This record gives sequence, structure tokens and C-alpha cells, in this order.
Amino acid sequence: MIKHLYIHLPFCKRICAYCDFTKRVSNLKIMEDYMKKLIEEIDFNKDNLKSIETIYIGGGTPSFYPYLESILKKIKEVVDISKVKEYTIESTLETVLDYKTIYHKYGINRISIGIESLNKDTLKYINRPVYSKESIKDSISELIKNNISNINFDLIYSLPYETIDSIKDTLDLIKDIKPAHISYYDLIVEDKTKLAYDLKNNSISLLDEDTNILMRDLINDSLIDMGYNHYEISNYALNGFESIHNLSYWDLDDYIGLGLNAHSLVNNKRYSNTDSLKEYLNSKNFNDIKNYYEFERCSEYFLMGLRKTKGVSLSKYIKIFNEDPIVKYNLKKHIDNHLLEIDGDYLRFTKEGINLGNIVFEEFV
Repeated sequence: MIKHLYIHLPFCKRICAYCDFTKRVSNLKIMEDYMKKLIEEIDFNKDNLKSIETIYIGGGTPSFYPYLESILKKIKEVVDISKVKEYTIESTLETVLDYKTIYHKYGINRISIGIESLNKDTLKYINRPVYSKESIKDSISELIKNNISNINFDLIYSLPYETIDSIKDTLDLIKDIKPAHISYYDLIVEDKTKLAYDLKNNSISLLDEDTNILMRDLINDSLIDMGYNHYEISNYALNGFESIHNLSYWDLDDYIGLGLNAHSLVNNKRYSNTDSLKEYLNSKNFNDIKNYYEFERCSEYFLMGLRKTKGVSLSKYIKIFNEDPIVKYNLKKHIDNHLLEIDGDYLRFTKEGINLGNIVFEEFV
């Protein structure tokens, strides 16, 4: 039974320097054609959408998409919105209020705002407009007036030009606004991005590792002091506002993704739609544009589950796979070197282990 739905809207007003998500700047005709094809795909999958409990509309910048309401109408036709516990849409500060009056109408109850940074030089480099703290506070107030109070701030702490002082500035804003959820990521440099190109050509540099760790510790300690629960490596929530949809990924629940390059996990099979917009728009049968991937549930159990600060249940693993994971994956050495620890039935990262997680994750690849 599929309980989780992801919808991908790949269109952006501008392209950010660090982003490698499937996205593009397109004309109205292409965006209209995409709307029609996505509605077809939703119809094609309607029998799989009868028990949906979470919906996540990502991108791209969904709040920029001019045909968003057509998509929301279609979703409401095929999904019983009364059963949906969490309905998230991604946005930027630039567009977050464009659809403020219709979110509640279609059942959206959570917004994830890509803020990334408050550092002016950082924002200029990544191709984002600069907003004052006051304007951000005003936007949040408008959302609350329009029945959206479950708000996530999406941030990256190690972008070029970021400083300890600008991180403190961001944390001050969080303390003032107290959004329900914070996603605060370490930067990953992806191929085929402006950032990767600039690094290769030595026109930009990244922060040193010591500064990176200082920022990570400052963020973690400050958010916990503010009352946030650090429930996943990069995610913090006020009590009761942990992301149900994202937890479904980390718990390896079945989910279905619709739209360009959207990924799915259904009946122990992992697959994605094509990442070619032309192929997607011209498709006659949606089964023909799926790409299947090798999927080893036993290793994914740890690759995804160890992202949660609670860790993973050892007894559950043994019950499912009938083997001792400590032996199978040679994990005792990471317990001995204090990267992993066992707390009751749960295997989890230590604080040091979170910082050096890739060493442990290599055991499962």
C-alpha cells in the first residue's frame, strides 16, 4: 500500500550555482505541455493513490510554476485529501506568497522555503536575491494569516563566502521566527553545476574543514538550545513537527514519484522516470520511461536509517533479513573507534560519527 506521493515540477525562475536537481528555465508553452502530461501521469497512477497520507511537491520551484493550481486540482480529484496528514510544497522567498490564498484550499499544510543563506555575498554568488530579516518575517506572518503555520527553512551552511558571523545572524532569525522545522545541510559539490566549474577553474574556493566543523557544531548546539529536536543528520523539528514524508524515505516505506526524473520505491523495486523533458512530454506509455535500479534493501536499511539520530533497530533488521548486521558489515570496528554506538536495540552514530559518517557508510556500498 503506497502512502507517500512525490510530484516534481522542474521549472525555476533562475538557476542556482550549486543545484544539480532536475530543473530548467522554460517558456510558457513548455510549462503548459508539462502540466498536461503530468495530469495524464496522475490519472495513469490513480489506482496507486487511494491511500496517500503524505504529499510533497518539489522542484524546481513549484511556487513559481504558473500552472500550479491545475496540478493541485488534479491531485485533489484523485487523492482523498482528508486522509493526508502532511502536504508540503517547496518555495523560495521570492515566490512564497504568490499562491498564498490557495494553499489551504487544496489541503497544503506545510511549506518548505529555500532560504539557503542570509549572507549577501553568498546569495549574490549562488544567483539568489537578498531579503532583509524584516521582509522574511513579514512573509512568514502572511503565510500564517493564510492558514500555513508548519514552515520549514531550508539552509546550507558551507556555501562560498559564508562566515561564522552570518551563520549566527541566520540563527538569530530562526530564534525570532521559530519555524516548526529546520533543514540545515552541509554543501555537496555536484558535477555539472556552476559551483563545480568555478572550483575547477580556481575562481572560487570553499571553506576549510575546521570552519565547516565549527559551523556545524554551532548550528547543532544552537538549534537544540532553542528547543529543536535533532532527529536526522541535517534536520531539526519542534516537538511533533518532524517531516512525516521525509521519514518515509529514511524508513524505506513505499513511495511513488510522478513527473520528470521523479523517483519511486514500490514493492522492493527502485526506479525513476526519464530525466529527458522531450522524452517525458512525448511518452505514450508511462511504463516505458521508467529506469530501474539495483536495490539491496539490507544495505539501504543502514544507508537511509542511520541518517536518523535515533538510529536503526537491530532486532528489526535481524527479523527481516535473518542475519547479524554487526558481523555482516564489519561494524564492530566502528563501535570500537567510537563512530557508532548501541543504545538498547538501536545502532546509531556518535556525535563524532555524524561528522565522519562517510567512513561508516562505505561499509554498505
